[in-house]
Amino acid sequence: MKSFKMAPQLTTEQKTRIVEWFLQTNSIVPVQRRFKNQYKCKEAPARNTVKTLVEQFRATGNMTGKKRGGSKPRVRTPDTVGTIHASVASSPAQKSVRQLASEKEVSPSTAWRILRIDLRMHPYKIHVFQSLTTVCREKRTRFAEEFGDHLQQNPRTLEHIWF
Repeated sequence: MKSFKMAPQLTTEQKTRIVEWFLQTNSIVPVQRRFKNQYKCKEAPARNTVKTLVEQFRATGNMTGKKRGGSKPRVRTPDTVGTIHASVASSPAQKSVRQLASEKEVSPSTAWRILRIDLRMHPYKIHVFQSLTTVCREKRTRFAEEFGDHLQQNPRTLEHIWF
């Protein structure tokens, strides 16, 4: 049974050279040959290693594999908070947090955070009550009177009602 050795870790300089050589020749075999000659070693980096390094460089522009730059841009700006507040104030019970987020082009977690922290609202506890009109009051009163009469005639009715 043959044992395999791990390839030595490449330095940043070696990675840079590999990418430079590949961009010059656009072929993996010449890169491997130049690597063996330049660094006086028996084994060159594998094809997948060369491909991965070149892909990382093309995606990020550097050899570390991480994009350069500062922190992420902030979404919870006063402008965003203001637009979400205006949207919720105009129709509080019409939209879910997800609908609000897609409308304002922010993530649902950001929309929830704006509602909860910045606007001090409780997104999951929004209660909207229907306003009672005189017709509704009359119907409720009539129902209460009829149900009261029914209970007087059939006192065992409450035993059959499930809540």
